[in-house]
Amino acid sequence: MSKSQSRSRSKQAKRFISSVAALSAFALGTIASPASADAAKPTVGMWYSTWYAKKPSVAPTWSTGFGAGSTNQLLGDVNGDGKDDAIVFDGATGKWSAALSNGNGFGAPTVWATGHGTGSTNQFLADENGDGKLDAVAFDGATGAWKVALSNGNGFGASSSWITGHGVGSGNQFMADVNGDGRSDSVVYFASNGTWYAALSTGSAFSAYSQWIAGHGVGSSNQFMADVNGDGKQDAIIYIANSGSWFVAPSTGTGFQPYYAWASGHGYGSSKQLVSDANGDGFADAFVYFNFDQNGDGLNGDLYGLTYLKSSKSLATGSVVMNSGFGYNASKLFQGNLSGDAYGWKATVAFNNATGTWSVEPYHYFKKNLHDTWAAWNMKYLPLTLGTYRQYDSNEVPVIDEHIAAMSSAGVDFLLLDETNGLYVDDGYIYDRAVTLSSRINAWNSTTGNRSLKYALAIGDLQYTHDPQSVEFEAGEAWKQFVNTANGGTKNYYYLNGKPLLVLHAGAAERNAWLNWTGDKTNSSKFTIRYSEGGTPSGDYGWYTPASGTIANDEVMVVMPGHNPNQATYTPISRANGDYYTAKAWDRVMQKNPKPQIVMVNSYNEYAEETAVAVTDTSQVTGLTEKWLNKSGVMDNAMYWNMTKEYIRRLGNLAFGATVTASSSGESGDWGRSRLNDGLLNSGSGSVGWTSDASLTVNHSEYVKLDMGTSHAVSRLDLYPRNDSGNVGQGFPIAFNVQTSTDNVNWTTVATVSNYALPGNAVQSFAIAPMTARYVKVTGTSLRPNAGDGNNYRMQLAEIEIY
Repeated sequence: MSKSQSRSRSKQAKRFISSVAALSAFALGTIASPASADAAKPTVGMWYSTWYAKKPSVAPTWSTGFGAGSTNQLLGDVNGDGKDDAIVFDGATGKWSAALSNGNGFGAPTVWATGHGTGSTNQFLADENGDGKLDAVAFDGATGAWKVALSNGNGFGASSSWITGHGVGSGNQFMADVNGDGRSDSVVYFASNGTWYAALSTGSAFSAYSQWIAGHGVGSSNQFMADVNGDGKQDAIIYIANSGSWFVAPSTGTGFQPYYAWASGHGYGSSKQLVSDANGDGFADAFVYFNFDQNGDGLNGDLYGLTYLKSSKSLATGSVVMNSGFGYNASKLFQGNLSGDAYGWKATVAFNNATGTWSVEPYHYFKKNLHDTWAAWNMKYLPLTLGTYRQYDSNEVPVIDEHIAAMSSAGVDFLLLDETNGLYVDDGYIYDRAVTLSSRINAWNSTTGNRSLKYALAIGDLQYTHDPQSVEFEAGEAWKQFVNTANGGTKNYYYLNGKPLLVLHAGAAERNAWLNWTGDKTNSSKFTIRYSEGGTPSGDYGWYTPASGTIANDEVMVVMPGHNPNQATYTPISRANGDYYTAKAWDRVMQKNPKPQIVMVNSYNEYAEETAVAVTDTSQVTGLTEKWLNKSGVMDNAMYWNMTKEYIRRLGNLAFGATVTASSSGESGDWGRSRLNDGLLNSGSGSVGWTSDASLTVNHSEYVKLDMGTSHAVSRLDLYPRNDSGNVGQGFPIAFNVQTSTDNVNWTTVATVSNYALPGNAVQSFAIAPMTARYVKVTGTSLRPNAGDGNNYRMQLAEIEIY
């Protein structure tokens, strides 16, 4: 049935009224139920997860036979399409050949230049003129000559000399943008005295070289150029093999500052070292490769990394396995963005010179959830995605747009983005997707006619660091990356009490430590801080509610369909065929008078802890994970989303809390005027509904009137028949009219109904011409006798809603 024909029932109500005797204690007369203040519709927030990675599979071999026996091999984007390509150089002929990346392999190689760099000492790919395409650079150690052939996107142009006499006798050479102008400069290092010289690019030549630092790197095993502090200028880095020590001399744009320790004990015994911004966060990371089984998993060839931590503005103190069982006995190892990854992640590439084989494995492939979260966490849910049931990546723009449209249409006001495991955890893959989501929300809100949908952040690194300072750091980053941006502001970010909302997820001990911390709270003071934790104490914004259900609170109430974090020590909260979501969650919100300021739904798409309500196929889930079964035991993919939409709609019910007046009323523990608008649609113990109780033996008229306190725009009336067992539809009048008034004196009849059939267990909706009204009155002009009640004539309703 369509929504206009049926409604969800959380439980089958019991029959309570069956005889005149049962009604004998009821009060008679026209008496009003207690009045309440007119309240605004609550704001609806919804937890939303951006941690789903579903990256396409990457071919393990990208090319075979390309570059076998070549003098040098390089990796870089030579055609400006955002994907790094494979380049090989033949020293005898000066031939440069390119195999362009198609995103999952290298294409057929073509010659891009000949006679460029014949007999040269070193070769590079670097953007010399700032056009976004890497050019071919050759260095001659005997003469210090640097020759450049600019890329036109299809080949390298004519070779020309850009400088001579620069780097004769040097121990290492680099192409690096040391002054941050977008053009690569030529840098040389002399091992004997640790002196570094740089010749800056003008876009058509290298200017005269000058000394940038001395005494940096004497006795070092390897040297690198990379931007370690995110200022856009590449810095001078050295590595000492016998201690695994790393030192860096930062660039000022005109020289290198005194060096300092960058890392220690990282890479001792490694055969190769690499430095690059491999996760695209703007800061260089340090990697070391062991040509054996370093991590003990039985696979030879392990790459370890120290990645940059924004919280400490330094490299992490402990290295982690990035790739295992990859690149064993490779001739050369690279890192490159071969697929054009939107977040700049660089795959690890191994080249075998004997066979010309280029092997590829994604960045940090050892941590599987960064690439396929669904498989890594054994989640077998299949969300409805762009018309089919499939798993998705949280960075898929069409999917994000579909989610935004669905939640906005449902009446959700803001999303609470779950960053509670740490804003930059797991190489920032969750953060990156949150930024993408924020940009799509900005696009949505910038489109005329779209209902606004905002977002806020929930952070939680405190639960791991136990250091209140981490709250300040995350608050600062939240402000910088989400609030004070084009994708934030009051247009897109949700504000509470005049400030952007920031939810802190932490246990009671960490929360108290933060509250009592006397350190600088400049960053957090920019926000309205609220909290979440397991069990959701009253006033918290999550995470999960207790088994007993939603806790009443004036500011916020959290509703969820169930909860199962799949932990051995935790007893799951069953969805109970929808009963938990209705009876123990939403119905408590509907009954609260006044309503809370905010209702938080946990969640749209949290499948790891099984609180999702989005339309989802659960037929493949196993174990303790519940299939979504309705009251009839039938799988219903849309049941929780439909419930959510219906309850959000009902939050706008103008009848809730209105003063109810009736021509007569039977008052007991189960019946009464206050039961007519208490938010409970079902006739059950403690709330069957309202019943008249006068002139029972003859057909007559009865009315019920609602005073909403102030005038509102009104366009629909929903009447819910009683639905207790054996009495479904009984007491619903055969003929009735609906009237509205602004002053309780002058009345307008907006609907007249006659010969109305006995309704079933379904809401009876009546659309009326939009008007302004404070009072709504329903008058039964012909009542229906109930054989189960001695054929008495009563007007009875379980609930009235006004919209």
